[in-house]
Amino acid sequence: TLKDVGGEVDVLSIDGAFSLYLPVLKLIEPRLTPGAVILGENAFAQDYLDYVRTPANGYFSRSLDIDEGRGNEFTVRVG
Repeated sequence: TLKDVGGEVDVLSIDGAFSLYLPVLKLIEPRLTPGAVILGENAFAQDYLDYVRTPANGYFSRSLDIDEGRGNEFTVRVG
């Protein structure tokens, strides 16, 4: 399950129900390595975007201009 992924996570792709993006990230967050890359595909959930775009939460995040309008969010764990 996502509660115990069995090790560190350096790459995470989140895709699915928009309302679950932030809860999924928070489940995996303790396992994310510094520099871990996260791709939120179709990341339209405002709570998720607000969280990863707030530097105090330990992330650097930007919308990707590839396939504009799809809501692809590229995030790096910096803390």
